[in-house]
Amino acid sequence: MTVNSVAGTVSGDTKVTVSPVKASGNLYKYKIADAATTVIYGQNVQTWSAWDGSADITATTGKVITIVECDSTYKAIKAGNATVTAKA
Repeated sequence: MTVNSVAGTVSGDTKVTVSPVKASGNLYKYKIADAATTVIYGQNVQTWSAWDGSADITATTGKVITIVECDSTYKAIKAGNATVTAKA
């Protein structure tokens, strides 16, 4: 999965895009950290933050955002990450 981060609409936000888009019935979850978060297939990501696939995410430039596509039981299917670029 390819994840990109560009400056969002308001200060402190990033606009994230993911390719390819998630399959019908699946969900996106994300985590922001100092480095990429390792995700293994089938890992439970229920406690991660939910993302609708389009809304800006509040994050700090230079951090790493990891996006996971998971099924309805929060089991990871695929993941990708990007260094955050937030609007100044």
